[in-house]
Amino acid sequence: MLLTHKEIEQELANLGRIVPRLLQDNQGAEFWIEFLDRANTIKDRSPMSLRDGVTERIYDLLAKYGVSPPWRWITGRQEEPAGRVYAFPSGVRVA
Repeated sequence: MLLTHKEIEQELANLGRIVPRLLQDNQGAEFWIEFLDRANTIKDRSPMSLRDGVTERIYDLLAKYGVSPPWRWITGRQEEPAGRVYAFPSGVRVA
């Protein structure tokens, strides 16, 4: 079932509240596995027309804490590859 706009806002707010705990409790890949699992769940449950905006909000959550998405610091690329995000060491995204 797709999330409503209000539910998306609530889920993003919840994700934003747990980022500090995730950063403190998890190191490296563990952080990304946990964070991206939660972020992808929100994105996947959002209506297609809102997914780009949800993705940008997720990036904003990371930027608030000085964290870049893994494909940006692994590959040095600034643009976002298409598809689902997976936390593989190679930085390759598989869709």
